[in-house]
Amino acid sequence: MVVNTGMHINRMDKPAFRATAILAAAALAPLAVPAGAQAADSPWYLGVQVSVMSVDDAESEVTGENFVPPGTPVATPYSGRAASEYDAGFKVAGMVGYRLRGGLRVEGELFLSRAKVDRQTYGSIVSGPNSIPIKVDIPVSGSAEQAGALANVWFDIPTGSDWTPYIGGGAGFIRIDQGGVEYDDNKLTQEVADYLAGLQGRQAPTLPPGFVPSISSSDTQFAWHIGAGVGYRLNDRTTLQFGYRLQTARDFEFSGRNALGNSIEVKTEFRAHLFEIGVRTTF
Repeated sequence: MVVNTGMHINRMDKPAFRATAILAAAALAPLAVPAGAQAADSPWYLGVQVSVMSVDDAESEVTGENFVPPGTPVATPYSGRAASEYDAGFKVAGMVGYRLRGGLRVEGELFLSRAKVDRQTYGSIVSGPNSIPIKVDIPVSGSAEQAGALANVWFDIPTGSDWTPYIGGGAGFIRIDQGGVEYDDNKLTQEVADYLAGLQGRQAPTLPPGFVPSISSSDTQFAWHIGAGVGYRLNDRTTLQFGYRLQTARDFEFSGRNALGNSIEVKTEFRAHLFEIGVRTTF
């Protein structure tokens, strides 16, 4: 028996978030700027933001079926767990917002982020009735990208000075694209085959290219975040801000099947810590 928990990812085009942006703009549209208002007094603002992103290790559940050898009428089910580690990444974002009374701000945000995948480790592998007591490190290269559209609410805490702390959060959608991540897709499966063959005192054959199915590279899920920071008023129109945000999303799914009938499904999560610097200005 051979367990197929390898992942080979195809590049897919990243879809636009135009629909979500339109909805966010529609939600802000009723809050009109009074005619003749000066820019410094306008409740509307634009913002840009750059963040250093630290992504937590992502835990994934991998399941599927294999026909081993090819042509076998009964498939062998398999399962396993994978952990992906990331290097520090970055995020860039643009916002349009509206200041309400009482210190509240509502905001629409579009962003793009990226982090290099540093390592993948597989364990807790089961193939049919066999538990496989090994861990396999998969050499990996390339970066995963995230793009999203969010609706945010922030509360500015007045201090009577140029410094204004804020707290808040938001929710929306994140799309993860792992099309840029590359690694040896047969390595895990081959090591499991070698282990099972060794128990029988024989040598496993080299698995053919394409034995591991290619899987979809991207998925979109609901996401939310909470955060806090402080703004510093540079002048009547412009504020510099520094902040921290915890962003999380769950239940991303990637799946695939090949001509041999072998299948794979991966469920994973995403959680990131964002250390932000940005500027916003009224218009």
